[in-house]
Amino acid sequence: MLLIKCCDISNEVRPMEVAEPWVDCLLEEYFMQSDREKAEGLPVAPFMDREKVTKPTAQIGFIKFVLIPMFETVMKLFPQIEETMVQPLRESRDRYEELKQIDDAMNEVQKMKSENLTMGGKKK
Repeated sequence: MLLIKCCDISNEVRPMEVAEPWVDCLLEEYFMQSDREKAEGLPVAPFMDREKVTKPTAQIGFIKFVLIPMFETVMKLFPQIEETMVQPLRESRDRYEELKQIDDAMNEVQKMKSENLTMGGKKK
């Protein structure tokens, strides 16, 4: 059952060119569902809320707390998967962490610009 689950959620093991479009599709599906839930006054799962989730944050959490632990467990039985499956997951995690740092820096710059515009407007 664990091997079947690994196959089911193994998208991030694939090359980025293959994995990335699928991540985008999944996130859009989650966002559409949460938009509808909000419109109907239902509670929304935090990982599905487009106002709170970015692709990097979603993937970092999923890779760090679901995929890597699951695949490392399987690796204990099948050590040969480290190079072909576990290492690509680690690289994907690292890439998304870099993207998150870029997003965070860009958001900080945007926040500073907004604050400067607000302060500039008060002086006039």
